Amino acid sequence: MAADEASAPAAPAWWKEAGDPVLVALVQQALDSSQEVICTISALRQYDQQTAEDARRLGARLGRLLGDRNVRPDPQLRDDRVERVVTRRVRLARQVAAAYVEVRRLQQDIALRGALRAQYKDNAEVAQFRREAGLASAIDGALARSQDETAQGELGFSQGRLDSAMAELARLVGDKPDVLAEKLGSPGAIPDPPVDPLAIAPPEDPRRASLADGVLREARLTQALQEARRTVRDARGAYRQGAGPFSTLYVAEAASTAVELALVDARAGRVTATLDLWSGQDDAWARGGLTPIVAPFPAPTAETITVTAACD
Repeated sequence: MAADEASAPAAPAWWKEAGDPVLVALVQQALDSSQEVICTISALRQYDQQTAEDARRLGARLGRLLGDRNVRPDPQLRDDRVERVVTRRVRLARQVAAAYVEVRRLQQDIALRGALRAQYKDNAEVAQFRREAGLASAIDGALARSQDETAQGELGFSQGRLDSAMAELARLVGDKPDVLAEKLGSPGAIPDPPVDPLAIAPPEDPRRASLADGVLREARLTQALQEARRTVRDARGAYRQGAGPFSTLYVAEAASTAVELALVDARAGRVTATLDLWSGQDDAWARGGLTPIVAPFPAPTAETITVTAACD
């Protein structure tokens, strides 16, 4: 099977419009390296080769004697093979996109928690200074330390989830997790395709209502985060000046963190839903390069995709 027969389709592909070059590269890598996709294309090409060889062997005259059905490929059989290729390409692209968004979400989660640890350590230093000056009790320092310890534990948990998500994405694209992590960098941004999910979800789509709720929730969380950050700034300033208790700062920071993490989750959910809807709009890209072959396969070369025994 020649490489150009299984190369990326020339038709526009939805993931190329998402505005994220890393996502584009990963989906392409997955489509090029997937053994399942390669094997379904191989089965299609073997069918094309066999029917072409049968037609040449029987010849036009013998074909008329035996009946056209013996020298012409059954279009339904070929269509079934094409659909297998299309189904696997579409499914794989969707899986890679969803796994990629999950990795970026967890990277954002870890970056946020890491930044909070530095903030909590600063709180502990201020609390210690105020205690030594006789301006605060030991309770302030204990609360500050508990903040940092809690953040450290949650950071470790999130890192474990990121490692698992990275391994899954690496499996889909045919890479090693450490190599993939280097390609992605950190923290990375969640892709944000310039597409309104409500504009592409038809009214009868059962997902439309949940999508509308998700979009509204993200907008509300964005506004709530601005207010929460202002509260944290005010509470921190008040505590430093001795005009407010540490407990107020503790609660304000916990609330702000919860809102920010919820916003990251909401954004990732909205983007995943958008890409999923978008991917179902047009599968023309997945049909690229699947036209019938009318000549025998060329001899294998350095640029030929080799199909292993894993294919049925």
